[in-house]
Amino acid sequence: MKRLTSLTAAIILSACGGGGGDGPAVNAVSQSAEGFWVGTTANGTAVNLAVLENGETWGLYGTSTSVVGALYGNSTVSGSTLSGSGTGFNFVTHLAGNGTYTGSVTSKANISISVSDGTQFSGTYDAGYDQPASITSFAGTYTGLAVTGAIAPQASTVVIDTNGNVSSSYVSGNLSCMTTGTATPRPSGKNVVNLQLTFTGNSCALGNGTTVTGVATYNPTSRQVIAMGLNAGKTDGLLFIGAK
Repeated sequence: MKRLTSLTAAIILSACGGGGGDGPAVNAVSQSAEGFWVGTTANGTAVNLAVLENGETWGLYGTSTSVVGALYGNSTVSGSTLSGSGTGFNFVTHLAGNGTYTGSVTSKANISISVSDGTQFSGTYDAGYDQPASITSFAGTYTGLAVTGAIAPQASTVVIDTNGNVSSSYVSGNLSCMTTGTATPRPSGKNVVNLQLTFTGNSCALGNGTTVTGVATYNPTSRQVIAMGLNAGKTDGLLFIGAK
């Protein structure tokens, strides 16, 4: 996709031991980047990240009023050192770029990241990640905006039922696009669900028959859902932000 949303993932690696000389062995405590992270870059751009338990990383960045871009990558942690690689999707320029990043993390507290393009990000942990995902709470009709690599944000309505079935439709004259799929809680038991969507019709931005896989999260306070997914080649995808 040429942009994305608000999520990330991290791997918990085994603690590494150390020691030498006459002193006792010292065990470094392994940290984890798993969770939701909220912060800003050095130039004030707002960033939301979600790091999943398997290292998969999703994110959104922008201003206080609009999303400018998104990212997808994979992160690992050794001790307190974080590293990874991924792709950033800019919604303004409609360009995507690959990069690497390094940094440090303290479990459920603070994260600091330096990206190969020079971006510096610092964030704090969002405990909303620790609330178990519930399809019952996800269920509802959401109105909001959807964007892909090919289209500007468009008004969209998405329905999620109590069984996790997802649907949306667009019809205008002889043009149409139907979206069907599922939202399924992840085995981790955190506030993230797996998402799979298939698009059918002659007016689908991602193409007729395209399937995307990704993640979604729900904020019960704002009643807002953020969903994002990538096609099989990870060359394009979908971001939807809506509220019920």
